[in-house]
Amino acid sequence: MIPETKDPGSRMGPETGNDATGRSRIGLAGYTVIPVWYGCNNDCVICMLAPVKGQLPAVDFDLFKKLVIRIVSGGRCRHLILSGAEVTTFPGLGRYVAFAAAFDYFETIQVQTNGRKLCDAAYLRGLIDAGVNEFFISIHGPREVHDAISRVPGSYDQTMQGIGNLRGYPVNLLTNTVLTRLNYGHVAALIEEIAGTKASEMHLWNFFPMEEGDSKDLIVSMKDLLAALAGVPSLLRSVDKPLVLKGFPECLPVSDPVLVDSDFPPTLIPDVFWKTLARSGFGACCHRDACTAKRCWGLSRAYIAKYGDERDILSPVG
Repeated sequence: MIPETKDPGSRMGPETGNDATGRSRIGLAGYTVIPVWYGCNNDCVICMLAPVKGQLPAVDFDLFKKLVIRIVSGGRCRHLILSGAEVTTFPGLGRYVAFAAAFDYFETIQVQTNGRKLCDAAYLRGLIDAGVNEFFISIHGPREVHDAISRVPGSYDQTMQGIGNLRGYPVNLLTNTVLTRLNYGHVAALIEEIAGTKASEMHLWNFFPMEEGDSKDLIVSMKDLLAALAGVPSLLRSVDKPLVLKGFPECLPVSDPVLVDSDFPPTLIPDVFWKTLARSGFGACCHRDACTAKRCWGLSRAYIAKYGDERDILSPVG
């Protein structure tokens, strides 16, 4: 079965290029994601796949070949992401990467990972030799905070060693942090630490509860987010690296090089995932009728029930 193709942002966005300041950064909506494996060596409290993981089959090699050939034949998308729950725990990853790279078609082959296995220098070298030239690594806070979120002691040290091992390789690195009440007070310190690595840009993702409410009490208010980001723009300007907010209202009052980018890559995953994500009810906004933003994630039903509609912070675009 060919998995469903969905684009949460409702449209394709720009491929790799420059933002309004001329700074080079990627546009994730110019990528296609193939999740191939749903095993994981972490047990993250924030995992979006947890509610449906048992309903998501791994992509065998024959199906993977069909999906890649379909992408190549379409002649449109030249940026490929291999993901899963944790795709580096998949024994066949190198073979899958090598197959995609053999077409000499993809400008980018990205692996989305928690980065732990990249602390093995030989394993990392094998992925790069197979054709991976971009890594998207999740890091969710300082050592104690990250380990509490991953629920694996020592995972922070392994991830940071994996990030360090990328130095010296001609690959791009992006990092991903999911904003929750467990880590929002540590965001500035984490960004400062990551800014000193090879990372070309850092992403801060809104927490998607995958349910109508916030049963884990993880959603952060927009006021707390803005307070957590105080001082971050000046820090990032000193290293000329952006912090990209994903899945937040587009009208948030942030300043360059902090920006809101609502594009997400189309993802080839069974429809049960999208139905579960839709329970969150993203897109709600008191200014929706007057706003020209077409890709904005707005607020979720769970957020509004918890914090209100934030009409004093948000304002219509255009």
